[in-house]
Amino acid sequence: MARSRAFGGLLAMLLATAAAKAVVPRFKWGQTKELIFLSVMVRDLDESSVSVSLVTEGDLKFAAKNAKGEEHVLNLPLREDVKPEAMKWELSARTDKWGKAVVITLAKKNQHRWDLLAADPKPFKGLMDKDWSREDQSLEPEEESPYVEDNPELVALTEKNLDKTLSKYSAVVVNVRYPWCSQCKSQDDTFAKAAKGAKVKSKKDKSWKKIAFAVVDAREQRKLGRQLGAKCEFTCDYRVYTEKGEDPVTIKSKWSDTELLNDVFKYLRPAVEVVKTPDDVAPLKAKNTTCYGGFASDSDSKYLLFKKVAGLMRGELVFAASFGEERQVEMWPSKQNFSFKYDGAWTDNGTIFFDWVKPRAIPLLQPYDWELRDTYEKLGLPLAKVWIDDSDKNPSFEKVVRHAVRRVAKKYLGKLAFVEQKKSTYSYELRDYGLNHPEAYPAFGIANNASYNSIKYGFEVTPDIAPSVQEFWKNADMVVDKLTVFCDGVLAGTWPVAHETGPAQTNWTTGTVKHVVWKTYKEVTSPEKPLLMQVYGKYRSEHEKKEKEVENLAKVLEPYSESLTVATYDSSDNYVPPEDIQRDKYSSDTEWFWVPKVEGGERPAIKKLMKPKKDAPINTVIEFAKKQSGLDIDVSATMQKFEEQMKENPPPTTTPPPPLPSMGDSGLDMGAGGDMMDSLGGMQEKMEL
Repeated sequence: MARSRAFGGLLAMLLATAAAKAVVPRFKWGQTKELIFLSVMVRDLDESSVSVSLVTEGDLKFAAKNAKGEEHVLNLPLREDVKPEAMKWELSARTDKWGKAVVITLAKKNQHRWDLLAADPKPFKGLMDKDWSREDQSLEPEEESPYVEDNPELVALTEKNLDKTLSKYSAVVVNVRYPWCSQCKSQDDTFAKAAKGAKVKSKKDKSWKKIAFAVVDAREQRKLGRQLGAKCEFTCDYRVYTEKGEDPVTIKSKWSDTELLNDVFKYLRPAVEVVKTPDDVAPLKAKNTTCYGGFASDSDSKYLLFKKVAGLMRGELVFAASFGEERQVEMWPSKQNFSFKYDGAWTDNGTIFFDWVKPRAIPLLQPYDWELRDTYEKLGLPLAKVWIDDSDKNPSFEKVVRHAVRRVAKKYLGKLAFVEQKKSTYSYELRDYGLNHPEAYPAFGIANNASYNSIKYGFEVTPDIAPSVQEFWKNADMVVDKLTVFCDGVLAGTWPVAHETGPAQTNWTTGTVKHVVWKTYKEVTSPEKPLLMQVYGKYRSEHEKKEKEVENLAKVLEPYSESLTVATYDSSDNYVPPEDIQRDKYSSDTEWFWVPKVEGGERPAIKKLMKPKKDAPINTVIEFAKKQSGLDIDVSATMQKFEEQMKENPPPTTTPPPPLPSMGDSGLDMGAGGDMMDSLGGMQEKMEL
């Protein structure tokens, strides 16, 4: 009897455990390119019990109870990652045949068509359906080529074989990709070609056997893909592992396999050249920019930071170290007779030392070309530029210029980078620095970074500085002094930003048009007299006629010259400050503005002629001037004078083409032409016979 009772108790416990086991609910899903719609159904749902969360970017958990208190739990490993911050859910207004539906909306991390919802659909067989009402059926299945299978030289890298692979090779170059992503197709092809090229090279040079080209399938190897920054974007890059346990270095993809092989070859050498004595560094210094330090041992915390920075800067300079006796870290620039000594801290993660090395790893001044753009972008410093006229060879003068610029560059190590640019290649840049009217060489300017859209500052040699640009640059001490003031002003944010500008007018007289340019824009911000200003683009229609109109308008308004000045501003040659004039960058419209005189220290707002907003007739412009100035201008009389002036000083006319010669002059006889047609008609009649 006792045994029967015990068995009954055990059975009751098992039944209770089985009853308490959570039920996996039924669910269905649909998608658009951007979103996943997941509906989870529970019969007699207790709405207050619903819980939806993302355990990771690729793992969703749903939990709820029904009216009986029974647990319904769905742990769903997603096929791909989603954006946790964008997840939301709501109760469906419509009841599904499987119960009350909770609709979960997930934003895809990579916007494309998913081939599956679950990473492994098998455990959910019979529970998962397609929601065709929420499916964008216009999405086409994406082609997934067997990339690794088609390229046997590539290594498939996984979490399981990562350590083993890193132990086998000196360097492992990793392409992290999604099998459906075509953004980097050409770079994927280049990567595969480079792997084949490395194999060919290894037959003659065994060092190439120490490098592997590996691929991570970011969809299948989700954790490793996240760790390596998997993405599907047109900006493609690779990761390079050199030692087990160390973080990989990121390198940019290349357009040719030769470029990529040249780039990765540097990873076959150790990050740090170990030497026995300081004297052994001499051969390295003779050929390379070299950074050397002495450390207690290879486990010294200072050396570990030194080695970390050396790994990040492979190929840019040589790092060397000796062990046993500590020696101050020192850097020798290539082909220079001086060195830099590091006296910074070693207590952080290496950032301080890295930031010290970077600007010293490049020459104080070197010729610039587009291949160096990436170097200077990574440097992250403002870029000082000296433009030299390479069409006018003067070696001794150029030597003086370079010497002066290097003196300035030394003063701003770590604050500014300096490059030399040829007139024949980069003269077009002077427009953005406000130095193209006139072009005078050498020219000097600073961009706040190495990108095309950088903020720019121009240094103009004005007559109060030197009689000419050439005279200025011949005086090295003056160059250093003036450029130091300029560089300090740029770094402090006190030097005015440069913009494109036309040439400054030098011959203005009363009764003529004042041609304002960006260089002389102070005449707008602080005019001595109010301006009646026309803003236009020189590529407008009937430009010459409109130029003559404003010229003649200035003439007829000369009696009022004590109270106003007629001015123009060409927006196609000059920067237009948006805080003063709202105008499309490439507009050629003709617009009129009234620029009041500054009185009492506060600058009044510029007023625009609004009816019409553009291409206003001259009589309307005169009425506008009368209203804004308060002058007693007789509009009719002024307009009559203007029309007379237009007759006296008309716009140039286009020379008409010469008249076509008459048929008689050409020697052709229409009668003969008629006879010819008759003859053709006769020929036709004969053919019809």
